Amino acid sequence: MEYKAIECYLCRNFLFDMEKILAENIKRICKERKMQLKDLAFAMGIDASSLNRAMYGNARLDTIERMAIALGVSVKSLFEPMSDEAVEGFVKIRGKIYQFNSRAELENLLNCNK
Repeated sequence: MEYKAIECYLCRNFLFDMEKILAENIKRICKERKMQLKDLAFAMGIDASSLNRAMYGNARLDTIERMAIALGVSVKSLFEPMSDEAVEGFVKIRGKIYQFNSRAELENLLNCNK
């Protein structure tokens, strides 16, 4: 009986992690493409609330495939966790704000503005 409880707990946590990764990746990819979630929903032919439910709930495979097609990425890439070394953000250099999405972009910004 205890084994079954542990198995169910692990399964629920795995699914929660996958939903979290899916949502984070969709938001990141939209941000990279300067696209809002409502734009993605429109491209998929669904309303924004349906997209939100799919991102944070039990998304069907066909919905995930439509997300990937609308974003121009593979389904697999929607479930790939970002590495712990992933870096993104903004930096202000000499009064100007720059956005970066990788360590290489940040280093390039810092080297170009020496």
